[in-house]
Amino acid sequence: MLLSNLVLVNHWLHLSAAALLAGGMVFLVAILRPVLIRNSSVSGIDILANEVHDRFRKYVGIVIGVIILTGIINALNGVITGIEVDLSSGYKTVIRIKVLLAIALFIIYGVNAFLIKEPKGDKDEGCSCVMQPPVYKRILQVIALVLVFTILLLVSLLGFYK
Repeated sequence: MLLSNLVLVNHWLHLSAAALLAGGMVFLVAILRPVLIRNSSVSGIDILANEVHDRFRKYVGIVIGVIILTGIINALNGVITGIEVDLSSGYKTVIRIKVLLAIALFIIYGVNAFLIKEPKGDKDEGCSCVMQPPVYKRILQVIALVLVFTILLLVSLLGFYK
């Protein structure tokens, strides 16, 4: 009973983190960025945008860490309980695709967050990473959004294969 409750909580954490990631990305791209761009003439908006960007990136890293950890626990639980044996090949294929897309998403985040360094201007003049990201960052963000929603679509398809 206790183990099944822990598995349920772990699954809930996994899905909640995925929903937070998707919702946060949509909020950043579809709501926050257009509002900041529309108000770009306001004094200090670049500093605000950069602070939001830095804080958002930290939380995205935490959420991705939760997704990875809970995903590993979910996979181990499936192997330990022997559920994998009873599943159809369609289910296994969808899970494998989901994992590969998630790995691609985490690689994009890692490249975007740790390998590509944004230029830092003066304190008064920020890089406006949220308002006007470079083209390659926009491409990475679009790919990440597509991956997140494709993964969520695959998760919804899993119910058909059980």
